[in-house]
Amino acid sequence: MKTGQNLRVGWWRALAVLCILAGLGYWVSSTAADWDWTVHASHHVRDPFGFDSDSLRVTSVKPEAAEAGLKVGDRIVSLNHVPYHGQIQWNQLTAVAPGTLLLVGYRSANGQQGTAAIRMAPEPVVSASKYWGEAGVFLGMSLICLLLGSWVLFARPTDLNAWLFYFLLAFPSVMFYQPGNAPVPLFVPEMAWYQLLQFYGILCLLLFGLYFPERSRIDIRFPWLKYLIIVPMLCAFAVLAPVAVREMVADGNPPWLAAASTFAQNADNVLNLLCVLSCVALMVDKLRSASSADTRRRMRVLLTGMSVGLGAVLIVFVLLPDLGVNLRAHGMWLTYVGTLFFTFAPASMVYVVLVERAMDVRVLLRSGTRYLLARTGIWVLQVVLILGAALILLAPGTHESSHSSLRWVGPAIFIAIVLLLLFVAPKRAREWLDRKFFREAYNAELVMTELSEEVLRFTDAQPLLETVVRRIADTLHVENIALLLRSGESFQLQQAIGLPIDGTLTLTAHSSAVRRLALSNEPARLSERRPDAWYLMADSTERQTLDGLHAEVLLPVPGRQRLMGVMALGPKKSEAAYSRSDLRLLQTVASQTGLALEVSELVQSLAHEAAQRERTQREIEIAREVQERLFPQDAPSLPRLSLAGYCRPAQGVGGDYYDMLLLRDGRVGIAIGDVSGKGISAALLMASLRASLRGLTLASHNNFACLMEQMNGLVYEASAQNRYATFFFGAFDAKTRELECVNAGHNPPLIVRGEEVIRIEASGPVVGLLPKAQYAEQRIVLEPGDLLLLYTDGISEAMTAREEEWGEEGMIGAAREAAKGSAAQILEAVLQAADRFTAGAPQHDDMTLLVLKCEAE
Repeated sequence: MKTGQNLRVGWWRALAVLCILAGLGYWVSSTAADWDWTVHASHHVRDPFGFDSDSLRVTSVKPEAAEAGLKVGDRIVSLNHVPYHGQIQWNQLTAVAPGTLLLVGYRSANGQQGTAAIRMAPEPVVSASKYWGEAGVFLGMSLICLLLGSWVLFARPTDLNAWLFYFLLAFPSVMFYQPGNAPVPLFVPEMAWYQLLQFYGILCLLLFGLYFPERSRIDIRFPWLKYLIIVPMLCAFAVLAPVAVREMVADGNPPWLAAASTFAQNADNVLNLLCVLSCVALMVDKLRSASSADTRRRMRVLLTGMSVGLGAVLIVFVLLPDLGVNLRAHGMWLTYVGTLFFTFAPASMVYVVLVERAMDVRVLLRSGTRYLLARTGIWVLQVVLILGAALILLAPGTHESSHSSLRWVGPAIFIAIVLLLLFVAPKRAREWLDRKFFREAYNAELVMTELSEEVLRFTDAQPLLETVVRRIADTLHVENIALLLRSGESFQLQQAIGLPIDGTLTLTAHSSAVRRLALSNEPARLSERRPDAWYLMADSTERQTLDGLHAEVLLPVPGRQRLMGVMALGPKKSEAAYSRSDLRLLQTVASQTGLALEVSELVQSLAHEAAQRERTQREIEIAREVQERLFPQDAPSLPRLSLAGYCRPAQGVGGDYYDMLLLRDGRVGIAIGDVSGKGISAALLMASLRASLRGLTLASHNNFACLMEQMNGLVYEASAQNRYATFFFGAFDAKTRELECVNAGHNPPLIVRGEEVIRIEASGPVVGLLPKAQYAEQRIVLEPGDLLLLYTDGISEAMTAREEEWGEEGMIGAAREAAKGSAAQILEAVLQAADRFTAGAPQHDDMTLLVLKCEAE
């Protein structure tokens, strides 16, 4: 991840270097051209006439053109017998010595064609005082702006504000110089750079107002609003760009494109004015809504400078010409005044960025020059050493007198030296420079970056807090550090250096400082001389806590959804202020610490839940064992009768119940029930049902209907209103094969007699739902070989993964196939058949089956 980030920064820095070289190259080229055309004016020729680049109509003529017969209104057709094809051709043909003939083919207004042989006249000489005055005002000011913008962009290539800052400070270099006099090879790139800044410079002003030094609240609330200006400007550029290209390489523009160009240019002028006014309005709004004194001070300086500078440009260069004032007629002094006042705009930006540290480049300005020169010196030294090695080791080998057997020694040594200088020495030298020139910053950034990665490996909160506090104190030389973590509705001191942990230093969750950190998620500085609004809103208790913490900076320790803690840092031992780089690194550590604290809480929560789950699972296992003991352990043994029963709960414990017991009169009692619901609650009701049945049968009840009524009353009193059970109870006499039974809403037991199936339907409602219920007894005589199947829903409603139901027919078919076996064999066959049908699908309900078989005589 770190390698990818470094690669991304490298690409941005490479792009920044290209833009910086382009801007400096444009300034150098324009300055050199201006110097050459001023000092050597007699070597250059002036334009003999002026013409419209779209219609190619002559708009003005100099004496040399008038003498050759060219008049205003004539249309240019060719230059030196070559059809006119753009500004580049014009620049090539006018880059000649004075006295050279230029043959201009033209068509007059009446349609006649002619050729004007114009002898090119030299440029008029400009006085030295005038040149140096203009150069000092225009070129000097633009160079200073360009250098400062380049420095900030190189220092912060990944910062959007740095790019906006650079383009705004590069804009003055194209305000006063258009590449018309540039040499032909440089004309195209210079014109491209000129058009880029002319168009995007004003747009950058709008974006600068939106995002510097922080994003505008208007843009946060209405992010679409800026596109009402940006999109039309892009559309205007889409029209003006091909027009500019055709002016350079084609014979003008067709009328429709010229008209579109005029409309686009007028619209662009209006949009440029909107950009300027919007920028000022946004700065006014930011000044009113500034979140801190620092931001408010920066915006006040920036707003003043931008208002004066941009207002001067609008008045001198836009408003006065529109009112008919000719700037040249006043001896250029109006231009000088307008330019002088314009410098307030870039000066205010430079002051805010460099002096007010809005983009944290002050440290770079203090020591970065030495560092950059030293790094450059290493590169120069590499080149010098490689060239020297080449001269010493390779040059002698080119002489024929050299010994042939030794000619390979020089190149081999040269290759070794090159490899050493390119791959080994530079890395060691750069590391030495980092330690030499930026030892504290280098070590701090390295340690803090490692710490931000290390904290994520902690799963225990206490070692995490100790490591973070100790490493920050050692790295930044801070005497007092406190880490307060959330505990309910307050933040209590958990770890500290230089402060007692006695429980007195506490911030409430509703305190002004906590609200400020939670809402902004940014560090907060504490200044007694210029306190921020949040500090002024704090009550006396909160201020007493902050004073006790000796805090100079408060850092939020954020989690994913809430503030996990607050880190309070006291002053450094060096008494130096915390730089933006310090705060950025500290915020990274705090953010990673917050995530690590959440991970620690999650680990502890998972461990607690796992222990709780294990205890619950053990309790369920014990309940399952207890419930299994409630089922009959052995089936009663009677002649000419076999019995078997089985229950398989769906969730460890369940609500199904079956029973087999010998009654006092010698009959065997059989029972089956299905309690509503599943799990522990159903199992408890099942145990209550069993206890009620056993107790009532011990009372020698012969009337099963009365027995069921009493059971219904007991279960109703002992269970909730939404709890009930279906129940079947019967007594079978093995001698007479008579079954006396009562069915309380249970699935009808099935008597399988060959191909015949007899159902014992319900003779009363379910048990426990109504306070009183009536039931009727049923008497049925079984025949030898009959099967009695008592079952619950889990057997007949066994389902596949596709929710296909087995049904009673499947159960009856499985029982018939195993009818020759004993009751236990039949039961096993039915359960296996159900399992084969479901094919491993999850069991959705308790499965209970009771089989009674009357053996043949």
